[in-house]
Amino acid sequence: MKFTTRILVLIFVLIIAGLLSSNMILKKQYDAIDKSDIYWTYNKVLEQPFKYLNITGGNETNIYYEPSAKPSVRLLQEWVKYHNGKIKASVRNDTLFIDFDYKPANPFEKFWLANAAPVRIFSPELLSVTGNNTHFEMQKVKQKNINVNITGRSKFEVESMSKTMGTVNVYQRDSSEIVFEISPEYLTTVVTDNTRIGFSATNTTQTNRDESMNINSVNADVGGHCLLDIGHAQIQSLKLHIEDSSGIILSGGTLKKLNNASSSNKLQ
Repeated sequence: MKFTTRILVLIFVLIIAGLLSSNMILKKQYDAIDKSDIYWTYNKVLEQPFKYLNITGGNETNIYYEPSAKPSVRLLQEWVKYHNGKIKASVRNDTLFIDFDYKPANPFEKFWLANAAPVRIFSPELLSVTGNNTHFEMQKVKQKNINVNITGRSKFEVESMSKTMGTVNVYQRDSSEIVFEISPEYLTTVVTDNTRIGFSATNTTQTNRDESMNINSVNADVGGHCLLDIGHAQIQSLKLHIEDSSGIILSGGTLKKLNNASSSNKLQ
């Protein structure tokens, strides 16, 4: 066998050995992943307990919260590995502080970030949220009460798993938007099968989207060019301070209640 042939064979053997070795390493890493965790593509960067959130930045992407027995802050592996994604996260006095100061390097990364969910936050409950220039959504929320302080160019949304919430306190400034609504996970789908023998099968699927909810008490201070959307809720008690440049969306039932209260005051 020629010397060059031996070299080529040796190189080929080394390549095959390298591929097999890397494959075994990757398989070991994959097997170590908890597949029962639907967010296994996220890395945990913080696991300290907290009850309150103070978040700055992230209004060009999507940051999500879900209730969980174990608290954690997670970053999407793809964002970290291919886009150099990172945040500053710390806990002080039961408050989670997050600084999302990431800047996209180019228009492609900006587009990717706008359609991604690079950060996910988990805890048993989140009693208050303070946010500035952020886009933050609370999903599958089971708690009854919450305090919200949203400023800057922000969007904040609460999707409740309960048809009834207790006390909601809202403070808004600048050009922020806040929405309270029922969670899509709560909505049910009813399937009716009208199949009869001797006739062609006729299946009718009807989606029951009862998105109404009740809030016992709302205390809202809305200023600047903000919008508060609580139009899906029937509100029992509403204390509202709203500036002329701001807007609020209320349900017909809540508006009738306000009109009746106003008429009663005029008669007195």
